[in-house]
Amino acid sequence: MSAPLSTSPSSVEIHRELERKALHLPGLLVPWIYQHFPKVTVLGLGLISLVYYLSELRRVSHKSTLPLFGFLSKKLTRTSHLDFAPIFLAVGLCVASVFLPFKAAFSGALLACLCDAIAALVGMQFGRKRIFLTKKTYLGTLAFFLTATLSLLFILPWHGALLTALAASAIEAFSIEGIDNLLLPILGGMLAGLFL
Repeated sequence: MSAPLSTSPSSVEIHRELERKALHLPGLLVPWIYQHFPKVTVLGLGLISLVYYLSELRRVSHKSTLPLFGFLSKKLTRTSHLDFAPIFLAVGLCVASVFLPFKAAFSGALLACLCDAIAALVGMQFGRKRIFLTKKTYLGTLAFFLTATLSLLFILPWHGALLTALAASAIEAFSIEGIDNLLLPILGGMLAGLFL
C-alpha cells in the first residue's frame, strides 16, 4: 500500500532540494577527470570527503563551521544529524571510476548525479503517494526510470538501458539515508558494464 504525502513541500524546501541536487552535478565529471588524473582524483575526493566530514562534526556540535565546507554542509544536509550522503556519493563515484570501465563508471555517475536529482525534484513537487515504507514517491521513481532510460540510451543498447534503468530505479526507490549515492554509481555502473 502507498501512503499519501502528509504535507506538500514548500517552495523553500523545493528550492533547497534544487540547490542540494545541483551540487551533485559536478560528480558527472569524476569519471572524465579520473581518466586523465587518476591519483589526483582519488586523493581529491578523499580529501574533500574528510574535510566535509569534519565540517559536519562541527555543524552537529553547533560549533563554527569551516568557511566553504560549512556553507556546502548546510546546503547538502536535510537533517540535524550527521549526513553521510555527500560522502557516499564521493566514495561511490571514486570506486566506480577506479574499478569500472569508463563508460560503465559514467553510466553510474549519470544515475547518481542526474537521474536521482530529477527523481527527487519531481517526487517533491508532484509526487503524492509514497512507495510502501519509504520516503520515495511513485512519480519520483517513474521520473528516475524515464530519465535513466533516456540518458543511458546514449551509452548502452536499448535493452541494456532499459534493464539498467529498471534495476537502478529499484535501488533508488528502496535505499535509505542517502545510501543510493553509494550504490547507484557502483551497482548501476556494474549493471551498465554488462551491456557494453
